[in-house]
Amino acid sequence: MVVRNARGYFGSYVVFPGGRVDEIDRSGADEEAHARRAAIRELAEEAGIVLTTDGPRLGPRVKGSGFYAWLDAERVETGTDELTLVSRWVTPEPAPRRFDTRFYIASCEDAPEVRLDRDELIDHSWVTPTQALERNESGDWPMILPTLAHLRWLRRRVSIEDALSSARGADGRSLIQPQLMEDGSILPVHLPAEVS
Repeated sequence: MVVRNARGYFGSYVVFPGGRVDEIDRSGADEEAHARRAAIRELAEEAGIVLTTDGPRLGPRVKGSGFYAWLDAERVETGTDELTLVSRWVTPEPAPRRFDTRFYIASCEDAPEVRLDRDELIDHSWVTPTQALERNESGDWPMILPTLAHLRWLRRRVSIEDALSSARGADGRSLIQPQLMEDGSILPVHLPAEVS
């Protein structure tokens, strides 16, 4: 989990590393390929971890096109196929700011040290889903609904393998479009392996 700095959208919130698809990520056949490239790049930029076909490794302190130049110079193959889509969230239409966000999971043994981008993030913690949820419930870690939903989903998995297998093949079930009710509440949402 990473802590965003106080400025900007979701300032001071605890989130998963992530960001947006930039023009430099648009190399590939479709939006899913672009999103996977962006996920790899954002993780490297924010946490210093590059997911490669040979496992995770410490990445360079570069951003944007510099990251892709480093991949080419070092002949590093990114592990976009190692990412398993858990869900895709699209913000309800009446929301003032809309997002179309994909959440991925990857198995990562012997991860290198986290090296935060101090511009966007101010802290990090390796925690279990239960620990993260307890910190949120105590008021220490503010989180948004998608983060909470994924942590609750992860808490119900018995292992990384269980989480990966639960998420695999979620096509058709992975798009989540929360609906705002008249009173401002959001209809419950379900993640993979929770809907029969």
